[in-house]
This record gives sequence, structure tokens and C-alpha cells, in this order.
Amino acid sequence: MALTLVEANKLSNDVLDKGIIETIVRDSPVFHRLKFMEISGNGFTYNRENTEPGAAFYDVGDVWVESTGTYTSVTAQLRILGGDADVDNFLQKTRSDTNDQRQIVLTQKLEKIRDTYLDSFYYGDNAVNSKEFSGLHALLTSTVYNTVHAGAGTGTALSIDKLREAIDLIKGRRPDLIISSKKMRRLVTTYLESVGSGFPADRDDFGMRVRFFDEIPWAVDDNIVDTETAASGAYSAKTGGANTSIFILRFDPLGVMGLQSGGIQRELKLNLESKDASRIRIKWYCSLMVKSLIACAKVDGAATGSAVTA
Repeated sequence: MALTLVEANKLSNDVLDKGIIETIVRDSPVFHRLKFMEISGNGFTYNRENTEPGAAFYDVGDVWVESTGTYTSVTAQLRILGGDADVDNFLQKTRSDTNDQRQIVLTQKLEKIRDTYLDSFYYGDNAVNSKEFSGLHALLTSTVYNTVHAGAGTGTALSIDKLREAIDLIKGRRPDLIISSKKMRRLVTTYLESVGSGFPADRDDFGMRVRFFDEIPWAVDDNIVDTETAASGAYSAKTGGANTSIFILRFDPLGVMGLQSGGIQRELKLNLESKDASRIRIKWYCSLMVKSLIACAKVDGAATGSAVTA
């Protein structure tokens, strides 16, 4: 059974484990929604749907045509994400009267692990860096099923029509979330206010304050950059340009889903041989998959220096 980190945390009786999850999830619209499937082994093989089966009307006596969907076998390999953090025993003993030094160090390490996962969530490419898992840019590449280019060049002003075109690529049910950089949301806000349509804000199902576009929650993530490079309209690199992307996501078994083995794990070594300190190790065997080509979408090549258009 796939659970979000928040749901899994409710099943834990360990206070420290609860604190770890709360730090990872805090202020993250993705981790509030992203479900994780617990797997055994070092990877998960699944069939990604490429095309839907056909159906037709027939007259009496017609020859029926067999038609099934086509699939591609894909394996999402678990990757090792984590880090070590040392806490000086003297500082822990003498300076924890106000703030627990170990807790401060642990929180900083967890926040970095969270951001590293989210960076790969968007920009990871296992073909480029074999140590990381492939993220949304690498998994969503089909201009037929899940990708809309803002334009055809090295960066084009986003149009609301292109955004709605990307939303319409998602089949089966409405998406759960639109997510972008803060600057892109600001550009969209300016456009909507200029035409008098507004960009309403409210609390989502998780109590987070978000905007709503066409009744879909719109959140922001600082891990989506405004420096993407585009070539012939398509995303080509995380840095080097002045563009960004908008992702429209479903968080379900056909949409985007996390994979893990054993959850986020912690190890504490109290006595280091080389120095008077203790060491905290956080490790996470994790990955990501998108099972259907028509469950998530993106708009890429959107220029961040240009006003949004109709």
C-alpha cells in the first residue's frame, strides 16, 4: 500500500522518527501529496502505458479488429540519498541549555536531504548522473502526451492558452496540483489581475494556503529554478538560460509516485575514533516513477523575463 510520508508518520510510535518526517514534509506541497510505495530489492519494474486501446462501432457481420494498448517496460532503480553530520560532544554538553545542538544539526541535514530529493524530483537524469533517479523533466518528454512548449525558440513568454493545453493533456481525472517557481506564479498573477479574472487563494486539503487556477491548486517550490535553458522550445538544461517550467501533476498510482525501501533511516554513532564528537547518519533508499504518459504534464521553455499573455 502506498502512503504519503504524513500518513506513514501517523503509524510510527518513535518520537524522533516523527520529528524527521515532520521536518522533511514541512512547507513542501510535493511531500504533502506524494505517495511512496515500499518495495523490496533495489528497483521496481513496471509497464508504462504508451497508447490506449481502440474501440469502434460495428455492423452485423463485420470483422472485429483486435486492439490493445501498448506499453514499455521501465525499471526505476532505488538510489541512495543521505548525509553524515557530526556534533561536537563539548558543544552538545555545554551549549544545549537553550537549543539542543544535535537537533539543530539534524534539522539542517534533513532540510538539505529534502531539497536534494526535490531537485532530483524535477531535474534528475539518471542517464547523466547514474547516482540519482530520473525526475519529471526526464520522464515527461512526449509532445503528444505530456509536454507543451511555450514556444519554438530558446525561451518564449508563457501564454494562458498553452498552460490550459498542458492541463488538457492529462486524461482520466483532473490533476491534483500545478506547481511552479515563485516568479512564474507572480507573472501569472499579474496577467490574471490585468484581465480582471483574479487568481483566488484559499486553503487546500492539507491546510496550506495556495492559489487556484481553473479550480486546481497552484503551489510554488523554490527547487524549480528560473534559469532553465531551452532549445527549439524544449527544456535542455537546469542552468544557463532565463526560463522555467510549470508542472501539472496527479499523485496516484498512474501519476507521479515515490519509491522507497525502509523509509528515511537514521543511525547514531556516539563515539568517533578521530574526534570527540557523535555522528548522525541519515539515509534514504528512494526513487520516482510516472506510470502513465497521460497522467502528468508540463509546460517548458517559459521565459521568466516576459509578461504572460493570453
